[in-house]
Amino acid sequence: MKVFIYNADGLTIPVEVELGLPFKFVCSEEECGRKVVIEGVVRLASEDEFTEILESTIAENSDFKKIREITARMLVFEGKVNGKEVKLPVESFDDFAKRFLDEVLVLR
Repeated sequence: MKVFIYNADGLTIPVEVELGLPFKFVCSEEECGRKVVIEGVVRLASEDEFTEILESTIAENSDFKKIREITARMLVFEGKVNGKEVKLPVESFDDFAKRFLDEVLVLR
């Protein structure tokens, strides 16, 4: 599944993952402006855990306030970004597209 990992070293990074399986992704300096190495797993979380991780991410970087609108699957990334242990909010491309269409392109 294709997902966005939010606040991975301050960036939103799209990656292809299999839910629950470990992966490693390297975003090159050319692609991301700096090298970002992501290692870990994307998994389902409880609503409470997801909300806690979401709010922690926003507290650390207010640029991510918009992700409070995520209401679909509660996905989190757990692992390392550039060697630092993290838990970050994740959104699938499909859920992002639906949220975008529902909220931005409301057709009446």
